Amino acid sequence: MTTLLLIRHGETYANRLNYIQGTLNNRLATLTERGIADAKAYQEVLKHNQIDFAYTSPLKRALATSKIICNHTNINVRVDSRLSEISYGQWNGTAIDDLKRQYTTYFDSETNDVYPHSIEINNGESFAHARKRVWTFVTEISRKYPSQTILVVTHGWVIKNIISLCLNNTDGTAFKNPQNLSVSKIQVDPVIGKQKVCYYNRPLKGIGKL
Repeated sequence: MTTLLLIRHGETYANRLNYIQGTLNNRLATLTERGIADAKAYQEVLKHNQIDFAYTSPLKRALATSKIICNHTNINVRVDSRLSEISYGQWNGTAIDDLKRQYTTYFDSETNDVYPHSIEINNGESFAHARKRVWTFVTEISRKYPSQTILVVTHGWVIKNIISLCLNNTDGTAFKNPQNLSVSKIQVDPVIGKQKVCYYNRPLKGIGKL
């Protein structure tokens, strides 16, 4: 089975301000000093783990995180647009607290994320479309690199929905977003249609063996 290590990007200014980001790609969505420093901590982790390939979302926060993590290694970081965060349309770059007050029926206060039917008013990407593109990436990479370990730097919504798709297509809204720079591990064999969730949202602190 192919092993995928799913890492959420480092802290951004939008994270610090509690804004919903989606496909936001301006200065608000760039890494803070803390995000950069925390990403550098993975450099030591990679010294003790075999990584065969690395893929990243093209959004600035993920791309910067992947380059920091893989610095001082011979791992070539490849960009794949299917790993981009879901777009929240008109809500990209909006304060989450404002959304929760104004659009109560479209926002899940438990998971701090929007419901799938929010597309009715925000003109964003549908959950179904985003889940399809994300899973296409997972299955394609697993076929291409059987029995290898792939590092994937992406976004909170993407990671929790990959996990949900591994768990018999459970609705991704059941999960809270993983923390910045946490790692989630799955194993996939698309030939026989088997996938396994090894762990979800493991914090960087104390990580030795991925």
